[in-house]
Order: sequence, then structure tokens, then C-alpha cells
Amino acid sequence: RRDGRRDETSKVNLVCTKMREVMIHAENKGITSSGKIVKEGHFLLPILSSYAKQNPPMLEEALALIKSNAPKNLGNQSKRKSVLLSESVQSSIQYLAFLADYELIFNTAIGMYDFDLAKAVARHSQMDPKVYLPMLKRWREMPDSMARYEVDVKLKRYESALRHLVAAGRDEDQTSNAEHISKCLKFIESQGLHKLGLELFANESEFLQSIMVSLGERLLTENRAEEALTVFLATSPKCIDGGKRAASACGDWRAYFACCAEGSDSADGDDSMTSISVKIAENISSRGGNMNEQRDCYASAARILLDYGKDVGYAVDMFISGHMYNEGRRISYLHKRTDLVKKCVDAAVSYANTCIEDLAERASSFEVASKRYYEVIKIRRQAIKEAEEAGIDPHLDDSASLFSMQSTASNSSLRSTASGSSVGSTRSVASVSTVISVGATSTFSFTGDVDTMKHKSKFNKIGRDKPKKKKKKKGPAARRMKPGSEEELKSLVDTLKFSIPNDPYLVAISETVTFLMQSGKSPLAKLLFQAYEDLSSAVTKEQKSRSEKDKQDIEERGRFAHIEGRIDEFAEHDCEKDVNELECKFLPESIRNIFSFLS
Repeated sequence: RRDGRRDETSKVNLVCTKMREVMIHAENKGITSSGKIVKEGHFLLPILSSYAKQNPPMLEEALALIKSNAPKNLGNQSKRKSVLLSESVQSSIQYLAFLADYELIFNTAIGMYDFDLAKAVARHSQMDPKVYLPMLKRWREMPDSMARYEVDVKLKRYESALRHLVAAGRDEDQTSNAEHISKCLKFIESQGLHKLGLELFANESEFLQSIMVSLGERLLTENRAEEALTVFLATSPKCIDGGKRAASACGDWRAYFACCAEGSDSADGDDSMTSISVKIAENISSRGGNMNEQRDCYASAARILLDYGKDVGYAVDMFISGHMYNEGRRISYLHKRTDLVKKCVDAAVSYANTCIEDLAERASSFEVASKRYYEVIKIRRQAIKEAEEAGIDPHLDDSASLFSMQSTASNSSLRSTASGSSVGSTRSVASVSTVISVGATSTFSFTGDVDTMKHKSKFNKIGRDKPKKKKKKKGPAARRMKPGSEEELKSLVDTLKFSIPNDPYLVAISETVTFLMQSGKSPLAKLLFQAYEDLSSAVTKEQKSRSEKDKQDIEERGRFAHIEGRIDEFAEHDCEKDVNELECKFLPESIRNIFSFLS
């Protein structure tokens, strides 16, 4: 529809333009294409119509045409009377107002900065003379640039308004240049015209710095701290205070301490810098994110504490928190702190024990989830097939999944009975009433004793003495995943993926194994290495086993389908490819080689 309207508008504009060109050409030539003699102004009203009917309306050109035709229609008008108040001009304005709104025409007239024309337009409108006459009079008496500035503000043409405001300050010999600059700056800030302000005051360094600082403050309020930091430090001279606030907001501690050093004075002492560094380090280390991002944060916090806080112990604690035991040990030896070396070793031992337990739990979780995933994915495949046959969304909610589960179980049981196979016989078939209550449509209104459903008044005591049913609990306890649902499948897939250590975890385990080997803790390092290898083997084994069972199941379904004279089309779920590709990455080759020597 939008394209149709655009085409229609384009056609109307082309017709109006062509007609206007023909009429103007005829007036200039004095004769039409048919040979009729015409005078200038003969097609005034049709030309006004062509301007008014374009989209957007070309009212400024229409008013300019009316004004250009005015001197040629003076007649016997009084010399004291404005030519724009003549009958011919007024009739032309009234005709234009018939095609467009009076207020729009008035705003166009003042937008041309022609206040006499604006007065002529407003004369026959519904506008209050007590409002527009004093306004037009005041603008006439003002300097041109200031009058145009106020007109632009009224019409919300803010860029043009700023240009005229700047021109007004340059045209007049103002006694207070600071007052004019302050007014310009306030207008720039209120309308967000910093780019234009920098362009207009490119040669005035003092005011340019004020605009840059204002731009930085605006970016800060818009949560664009990185951009604000660059703007604050790009000013001449630099806005150190703004730079520090922006650096703190975006977490750029390097820029922050550079600003502190560049803007420091004799009043700042080592104690002040130490307290600041501790505060910033703690702020950085407390940030969230994934394991890799947290590791970087701890490394940055440790660097701050070493360089600016001179606190070796706290810095080593940060390295330990990020599982960077090698770096913690290096810093400890650098500062001759053997007590901190032992602290790093103890922390690595504790972390290794935690990892060993975690890896064992991941292996167990993967095995359990994989077995259940094998059952649920078959249910979801059947649900997809049924949904595609019914022409509905294959990833429907729990009602469809339950129906699919019952359908799969019942169909499998029937095939099992007919052929003697045990495929699908592990699940019991639900009752018909259960299937109906889940998602099917029933023609019966009640399934129980009808008498107990009758209206209960004081004269009807049927069912009144029966115990009332307890209301179902609301909240997390009431929300349980339904077997075979998409929700359960998603939960299982998440469990399977979580059981596989990600890259940052793998790096931490590798570095911990290496550190323990180098610190005289080889037995524990070997246990950690073996725990990871056990997890990798369990994942590989379970993936292979499930793949083989799935392949056998598909082949058996194909044989049954062939016997029954039909085609068994395989329906694959979106998640299967990701799950089938799950595997544990190898630990670095150097670590595996070491343990191959020591085994």
C-alpha cells in the first residue's frame, strides 16, 4: 500500500509540474498552444492550485507568485495602503486558503521572513489580531538576524535558528560577548546542535572548548561513556574531570589513571592514590560476565593494585581469584614474598579438588541426560511428523507433546503386538480419557455423576457434604515440566551442553594441572587430568551409544513401514545437530605427552 501511495503521489506531482510549466510558458509567450491570446497572470489561480496540490504543498512558491503579481494589480488603491492588502492579492490568498490551511499558509509566510505578507494572510483567517499583530510588529522592529532567529524557533527550524543567533552576535557590537556565547551554548545544549555549533565556532577556540565539554556531558547522560571519554580528552585544554568521570563510567582504568596523573597537583598524596586504586580494583573485579571476562577483570584489578596501590598481597589474591596461579607465583617471587607463593599453591590445590568433583558430576549428568534425551527426542520427532501432517506449528506446546507421547506409545505397542517386536513397549499406554483431556475435542459435557454437578441451593443438598477439592498451589511449585514436552527437551539439551567444559574452563584446568606439576603436586595434577579424561571418555561413549541405538531404531521403523506398505519419513528436530556434535576438546598436547611419560 505504501508503494502504491508513493507512486500515486509521484504521478500527481508530475502532472502538477507539467501543467504549471505549460501555463507559465503560455503566459510568457502570450499565447496558448491552441492560439488563444493570454496576458500575464491569466493562469494565476490554476498555477496556485498546482502548487497547493503537490505533496508536500509548495506554499512558499505559491505565496511568492502572489506577491510577484501584486504590483501589477494596484489599480486605484490608496498609496498609504499596502499593495498586499489589495483586492486581487486578498482574493488570491483566499483561493490558496481554500486549498490549504490558513495557519499553514501563515507559518509559511513568516518562514519567508515576510511579515507584511504574513499580515495579509492572517487578515481573513480566524487568527486573533491581538496575538499576531503585536508579534509581527515586534519582529519588524528587531534586527533581521534576531527576528529570523525567533521565527525559526517558533517554526522549530533549530539549525537555521542557531545560524541566525550566531549571525546576530556578529552583526551587533555587543557589550557582553560572554552573555551572547552563553545564550548560544544553552540553545546548542537544549536542541542537541553540537555538531553545527562546532562548525560555526571552528575559529573561536575558547567557545569551541565549551561546546566540546557540553557534548561530552551529553554523551555521558546518554550512556555513551566511551565516546564521551574521547571527546573530553580531545578538547584543548583537556577536560580532566570529565575524562575521569567518563573513564570510570566505561571501565577504562588505564585512561582514568592517566587523567589522574595528568591532572594531579601537590595536594594529592600517595595515600589518596592508594585508596582510589583499591576502590577501582574492587569495582572492576566485582563485574559479572563469563569466565573469560571475569579472568580479564581480575588481571586488570591485580595490575592496578600493583602499579598504583603497591599492595602485592591483594594483587596476588586477585590472580588467585582468576585462577592465574602462575602469574601470582611470579609476582610473589618478584617481591620476595614466599608466603604468597605457598598461598598460590594452596589455592591451586583447593581449586583442583573442586574441579575433580565438578568434572565427575558433569560426567554423571551427561550420562543421565543423554539417556533421557534419547527417549524425549523420539517423542518430539513423532510430534513434528503429526504436526506437519496436520499443518500446524511442529514446535507446539506441551499439549501436542503429550498427545504425541501417547500416540507414539500406542502405535508402537500395536506394532509390537502385531509383529512380536518389543519396540516402544517400555512405555504404558495412557487411558483414552487422559488423551481426551489433554487436547482432543469431546462431545460430552460431563464425564462423572451428573447429579453432583447440579445447582446447589439450600433446597438441594446433593454433593454439599462431600469434601471440597484443595486449590492448586500457585508459584514455582505448581509449574512442573510435562514428560516429552519441548520444555523438557530444552532443559535436557541445556544440561548436555553445560556438561561440556567451555574454552575458559579448559584453559583454567590446563594451567592448574601445569602449575601443580611444577609445584610438587604431581599426584593431584594427575587426578585432575584423569578426571577430565574420564569426562571426555564418558561423553564420547554416550554419544556413540545413543547414535547406534538411534540408527537401529530408525532401521527397525523402516522395516515395519515396509511391511505395512508405507514410507517412514524421518523428522529431525532443530536441536539434534548441535547435540550430536557435542564433545570435549583435548587438553594441550604438552600435558598429554607429560602424562604419557609418567603413566
